[in-house]
Amino acid sequence: MRALSAAALLAVAIATLAAQAADTKRAAAPLLLAPGIERIARLHAQVGQGVMPERSRRALTEAMRDFDANLHATFANAHGTEVRDNYALLSMLWQDYRDWAQRPPSRETGRKLRDRTEEASWIASKGLRLMAESSRDAVNGSALRASQAALFSQRIAKAYLWRRWEIRDEALERELRDARENLPRVLDAIAQAPTLAPELLAQVEAARTQWQFLSDAARQLDAVPRDTRALEHACKAADFILEAMERVMQEAR
Repeated sequence: MRALSAAALLAVAIATLAAQAADTKRAAAPLLLAPGIERIARLHAQVGQGVMPERSRRALTEAMRDFDANLHATFANAHGTEVRDNYALLSMLWQDYRDWAQRPPSRETGRKLRDRTEEASWIASKGLRLMAESSRDAVNGSALRASQAALFSQRIAKAYLWRRWEIRDEALERELRDARENLPRVLDAIAQAPTLAPELLAQVEAARTQWQFLSDAARQLDAVPRDTRALEHACKAADFILEAMERVMQEAR
């Protein structure tokens, strides 16, 4: 009987932890939408340009699956007419966006994806702002900044890939400058949060280290736009920053 009771308690504990993990993922879902859109655009270009092709192809499939799940979770938990309308619009935009992202990557499909990326990313960011405004407690400040940091990291790597495809104009250059200027500032702001747990501070410090790698790669790409090795370093650093910030989004309270 004691063995049975211990097994039952273990099963309850496992179920409780699983439920808590699911709740944590659902809470982070809206924070991951805008970075997710930018990441899909980046991976689409990576595949098209043969940058770590097999790894990029698998990651693109996973990124679209993750976005689907995060959008579904966000819409299911959205409250208020304006918030729900915003995510309903994002759901419609996503159908078209996903169709283009699944087409064979090329400079032409990249150009078609560009306007769609800008619009979908803006709507996803708007939804997060609406949620934050509707309830001060809905979005933790550090988690919100982590979402911004993740977004900036993806935009930097994406911009250099698009440049390589000759997809560039002043709007893209302005977006790149903004991301490069604000990513280190946002990471500094998260690190200075007085309530940040030590294990999350370690994630921020890891992201700061990756920012140095990303910044070095960006400077090299400014000098030599077709430097494949620097481009790989930029893409890897962007992913590491995203992973670290995702932990902050999920765990910051």
